[in-house]
This record gives sequence, C-alpha cells and structure tokens, in this order.
Amino acid sequence: MEINLEKRINELEARHSFQEDSIERLSSEVRKQQQEIGILKEKLAAVFDLLHKGNDIEDGNEKPPHY
Repeated sequence: MEINLEKRINELEARHSFQEDSIERLSSEVRKQQQEIGILKEKLAAVFDLLHKGNDIEDGNEKPPHY
C-alpha cells in the first residue's frame, strides 16, 4: 500500500511539473502574440491612413463628369 501511494505521489508531482512548464510556455507565447497583434494593428491603422489620404488627393484632382 505504501509503495503504491508513493508511486502515485511521484506520478502526480511529475504531471504537475509538466503542466507548470506547459502553462509557462503557453503564457509566454500568448504574450508574444499580443505584442505582435499590437504592432500589426498599428501598421494596419497607418495603411488605412495612407489609403484615406491618397483618396482625398485623388478626389481633388478629378475632373467633373461634364468635361
């Protein structure tokens, strides 16, 4: 009985260690992805601003339809 209990405790400790490591790696990956998402949002906003400014310039140079 004592050997079985010790074996189970060792197995649980090993699982616990593995899960802690997995959680830390996943947490680190989520942090990296959140940073990448923030950077991509900023870049996307900059692209939209450029497109919007480009449309304003083009609209000002167009000739009216009756020409």
